[in-house]
Amino acid sequence: MGIPQHYSRELPSRCLHLIDELWSHVERTTAPGQPHLGPLTTTFLLAMATPILTLPIERIERRRSKGWIDQDYVNDRAIDPELAMEIDKVIGGSSFAQSPFFVPDVWRYASIPFSSDLNLATYFPQALSEALADDAALMRAEQLETSSWASCLRNALAHGAVAYLDRDGFQTHGGGSAHFLAFGSAKLNKDRTATEAVRVLRIAEADFREFLRRWVDWLNRSGLSQALAA
Repeated sequence: MGIPQHYSRELPSRCLHLIDELWSHVERTTAPGQPHLGPLTTTFLLAMATPILTLPIERIERRRSKGWIDQDYVNDRAIDPELAMEIDKVIGGSSFAQSPFFVPDVWRYASIPFSSDLNLATYFPQALSEALADDAALMRAEQLETSSWASCLRNALAHGAVAYLDRDGFQTHGGGSAHFLAFGSAKLNKDRTATEAVRVLRIAEADFREFLRRWVDWLNRSGLSQALAA
C-alpha cells in the first residue's frame, strides 16, 4: 500500500473505493454459522465509515480549538490550509441543512433525558424510536448546527454507540435485516461532569452509503485539489 501524503483526506477516499469495489462480495458474505442473519453489509459499511468520518473531524476540525492543543501531534491543518478553512466554514459556521453533503428527508434527530437505567448497549429505548419516527425529527435534523451533527456522528462511531434498527425504526434481535442506523451521543451539562440527555441521529443504511460518497466528494473538491485545479 502506498503511503498517504494527507492521511485525513486520502484514507477516506481509499475506504470509499473499498466500499465500491468490495460491495458485491460483501453482499454474498455472512457471519460464520449465521447465514440466516444475512450479509455483513452493515458491519462493513460502519467499519469503513469510521475513518471516512472521524479522521477529517479529529485531525482537522477539532484541531482548531485551543482546548485540543495537547493533541497537535496529529494536526493536519498546516498540511492543507484550504481544506481546513473549508471544514471550518461548513462544520463550524452553518446549519446542517446548508452543508454540501445534506440531503432532505434522510436524516432524523431526537433526544431524550438521560436516566441511570438508559444504556444503548443493552436496548434502544422505545421513546427514542417513537421520537425519531415523528416527522418533526426531520426538521430537527435540518435545524441542527453542522458542528452538533458532526459531534454526534463522530462520538457514536468513536465510542461504538450505534444501534441497528428494523424497517419500522425499532431494535430487534435474533433475525431480520438492519434498515436504519442510529448514532447516539451524550449531551453533557455545562460543567461537562454529567450526562443530561442522549442525542440520536437516524438514517437508512442505503442513504448512509450515499452520504459517505457525498462527504468524500466534498473533501476531495476542497483544499489542495481545488487550488491545483485553479
